[in-house]
Amino acid sequence: MLSLDCAICGVAASRTCNRCRMVRYCDGEHQKEHWPSHKRKCKPFREVQDEQLGRYLVATHDIEAKQIIFVEEPLVVGPKWYKSEAEKSSVVVPCVGCYTPCRLGKHLCHSCRWPVCSAMCQHESLECSILSLGPGPAARSDTRGLHDYYREDALLVLKCLLLQRQHPERWSALLEMQSHEEERKGTELHQEAEKRIVNYLHQKFLHRLKQATKQSKESRLIAEYDPELLHRLCGIVETNYMVIELPTGVELSGLFRQACMMEHACQPNCYFTFDAATQQIAVRAGCNLKKGDHLKITYTNILWGTQLRQHHLKMTKHFVCRCSRCLDPTEYGSYVSAMACLGDVNKTCVGRQLPVNPLDEETQWKCDTCPMVVEAGYVTELQTHMTAEVDKLMSGKPSANEVELLLARLSLMLHPNHFHMFNLKHTLIQLYGHEEGLQMSQLGAGQLERKLRLCEDLYNVCRRLDPHSIKLAIYLTVILMEIVHTLEEQSRRQSKEALKLLDLAHTRLQEAQEVLDKEQDSVAGKKLHDKLQKEFFELEKLVLIHNHRYQKQELEL
Repeated sequence: MLSLDCAICGVAASRTCNRCRMVRYCDGEHQKEHWPSHKRKCKPFREVQDEQLGRYLVATHDIEAKQIIFVEEPLVVGPKWYKSEAEKSSVVVPCVGCYTPCRLGKHLCHSCRWPVCSAMCQHESLECSILSLGPGPAARSDTRGLHDYYREDALLVLKCLLLQRQHPERWSALLEMQSHEEERKGTELHQEAEKRIVNYLHQKFLHRLKQATKQSKESRLIAEYDPELLHRLCGIVETNYMVIELPTGVELSGLFRQACMMEHACQPNCYFTFDAATQQIAVRAGCNLKKGDHLKITYTNILWGTQLRQHHLKMTKHFVCRCSRCLDPTEYGSYVSAMACLGDVNKTCVGRQLPVNPLDEETQWKCDTCPMVVEAGYVTELQTHMTAEVDKLMSGKPSANEVELLLARLSLMLHPNHFHMFNLKHTLIQLYGHEEGLQMSQLGAGQLERKLRLCEDLYNVCRRLDPHSIKLAIYLTVILMEIVHTLEEQSRRQSKEALKLLDLAHTRLQEAQEVLDKEQDSVAGKKLHDKLQKEFFELEKLVLIHNHRYQKQELEL
């Protein structure tokens, strides 16, 4: 969090640096006094533009890891853009005014009849006046019917639309953002936007607004709201929105002028956090940055293989990523896309089947050891089948045995580090030691060693893909904690090696604490932080017990 106190004297202050707005001062004299040291960190980047990347940000001098690069107010904040199937049938929704989770249908705004957390909660008046033009949900609507009327993605677009009257300067900045209008036309996303948002807003609210304006002598509430503009806003949101997680677990969507200029890379060098009260974004350096480095975040899941990431980026962001990871068939030696050699099963080739050109969906896949080459269609068919198998298993609550069986089957075709194998192994390490009948004390020595090997394999993949733990901090923390559990159990069984094993466990816990620092504001990060503190306490108890036993043995001798 940014300090609210004067950087010189430490008293509460409201005056901020006009350039970066990250440092406060009680008066102009203290601001002048602080400038010689502050100027090295004040707005350490500039905006650049070229034909290939569009607008992006570049460091103007060296930036230390974790240093705040900039803080920015959102242009607009609204409900979550994409809902999961579970969320579409949930009876709990965010309040239209303050986003507090509330029960669907329990309290409604007295004017527009949209869900609120209490009868006292109010939301923005212009927004409310337009929503009040709607007919309301059909009588006796079930949960899905209510969700179909209270369309949160359409509400986000409406919030964007209202900027033209409420905040003209934000409206201008919003319209400068990339929308990929031409690329979207005819796509599934464009068709869905037409049905779910454009038609919905016009039929339920904007058509009625037009009629009301004609009958009234008052000026129009909104100057523009034609279908083309609504589609443009949908494209702007799809291309640029960022997920803001509140402490309640509710996820919002935010649009930021500067943060949305940050370049994508499948191995980012920056990360960001949000202020829960103001939704301000604070962008920090994820590692030490040099002058001239591009400021990069990631728009996709870095645990996916290259072709899956590329497909996702083309569908949602309308560009092809050409970062160093995407151009490397081995993906920094992680092999998360690699297949096992697909040659004759009777042969003993231990090679890896890799794409010749990772950016081409139709590329051939060649073994790096033998001459075996297979066509893209065959690989796609195999991966589609395996994805279905993994998804089916993971949709339920698989047992360790079920995961082991699927791992064994997939290992005949996939590299041990393939992203499907990673997913299954990450699940397995959490089942060994926690599943009924497989508690830590019930695991055999071989099973403990297997769990430790799996953890180390997963750890190495994470470090290759995300060496600064910018995106995989949660995954890596879970892995490190499972390593600690295994080392603790081994210490209970190997008294001579106990203190050495516990010392290793302590080192791993300290690493987990450092890794988790980047996730301190997320809901999952806070839960893991609490668990980590308990782990440190339990580890200290084990060390005391072993020290006591050792001293007792010494006395007996």
